[in-house]
Amino acid sequence: MRGAWLALLALGGACGAPSPASVAAEVSCVPEASVLRQRCTVRLSDRRTGRALEGATVTLTADMPSMPLAHSVPPVTATPGDRPGTYQGALELEMTGRWVVAIRVKGPVNDQLTHTLDVSP
Repeated sequence: MRGAWLALLALGGACGAPSPASVAAEVSCVPEASVLRQRCTVRLSDRRTGRALEGATVTLTADMPSMPLAHSVPPVTATPGDRPGTYQGALELEMTGRWVVAIRVKGPVNDQLTHTLDVSP
């Protein structure tokens, strides 16, 4: 009987709420050559320690929540910026409106975050 309780406790722990994101991100996007070419800067830090997250592979993708999967914005691998934990990449959007930028982080930590971006003429 004791073994059954231990198994039940282990299952309960495995089915609990997901752990909070381990990466904190500050995202800013500004128009580059045109309003549809957005240069995004992502600053990543470890949520627990506050230290800049270096050595990660950061990929940016974009989709419109009002028209899911209707656009084909190619993913962009962001390059490290001039400050630790900073990554930059330019997204080529297809139209103005509200976009959700997904930031995928792989490397010392794996995580995915989103940022809402309103693009207007």
